[in-house]
Amino acid sequence: MQLENEFYKLPLTFDIEQLRREVLRFDESDWAPHHEHFEGNSAIPLISVGGGFNNEFKGEMKQTPALEASPYIQQVIASFGEVVGRSRLMRLAPGCEVPLHCDINYHWHKRVRIHIPIVTEENVIFHCGDKQTHMAAGDCWIFDSWKHHKVVNNSDCLRVHLVIDIIGSSRFWSMIRDRSIPSGSILPPPTPSHFLAYSNDMLPELKTENFNFPIIMTPSEIESLTNELASQIMEYSSNNGGSAQEFIRIIKDFSLDWQELWSRFAANKEGWPFYHQLRQRTLERASVFEKTVLVNGQTSAMKVLIHLIVAPSMSTELAEVRPSTVVAGAEKRTEINSQKPAKSMSRNSPCHCGSGEKFKHCHGKMS
Repeated sequence: MQLENEFYKLPLTFDIEQLRREVLRFDESDWAPHHEHFEGNSAIPLISVGGGFNNEFKGEMKQTPALEASPYIQQVIASFGEVVGRSRLMRLAPGCEVPLHCDINYHWHKRVRIHIPIVTEENVIFHCGDKQTHMAAGDCWIFDSWKHHKVVNNSDCLRVHLVIDIIGSSRFWSMIRDRSIPSGSILPPPTPSHFLAYSNDMLPELKTENFNFPIIMTPSEIESLTNELASQIMEYSSNNGGSAQEFIRIIKDFSLDWQELWSRFAANKEGWPFYHQLRQRTLERASVFEKTVLVNGQTSAMKVLIHLIVAPSMSTELAEVRPSTVVAGAEKRTEINSQKPAKSMSRNSPCHCGSGEKFKHCHGKMS
């Protein structure tokens, strides 16, 4: 999520010794290497799609066995009182780093990642934009994930952070506005931190995401996202005016044509091939500007178009795993087959249009 400042320290602190005890209970085999094979990076999923050991963003989020075995970590996550998405323990080995990157995909457009350091030292430095900070153990931070960022571990410790992904209600963002303090700010100190003590008796209630990606994105969301991308293109002064205007025309056409298809099909299955054809046609038209139209000095508008708008505009692989809502008279009831566990869907799952192809080779294909 884009924020006004790079870093915010929240007025919250936690029982670092209890957190460390729970982390140390995990074996080395519990830590999975980073899915993109970043050296020295590993993680333990705590809240994931279907409660499984996966890196997916789409689908019903549930607690994993690792979280169920960690009572204080449950209490920490629940203490925010927010609906929680994909969350995990993230580890970084000595002398390694989280490479420079920015999070411009749909998941991160309206979500922020809360960082609670558990094992760390002063030589572990978080970089974001042109700012940097050390996040001390037991503190609580958020940062602007749409700026390029990285983490460098120049210490001798295996750094471990608890990270929690949320959209955030008005309560959370009021705390950010009123009680957090931007890193490096000359503002007065924030109000005293609230400390969350460990309770042997507390059974926290965790609220987790059930709906996080649309099966078919609504025209209003498509329009909002394309308008935002158009603004970013126009604000980047180094763009060639003619190329920028042509790229904007392509994405505006996409929004208008999506509206037309929606008025005919909405999210019904018979419309899926038409939406998919429109996506592919738009990407073909826009691809000629991949290296010439940018949103900043490091990120192409084409990359944003794919990961923020076009790819997430259809998530038809979710169609079979979402509860179906049936309206009967004035009553609404949700039909859920409690005999079947929630499925963890991925781009390697069969496409639900019935083609027999994997989703990534059919309606999930981004050429």
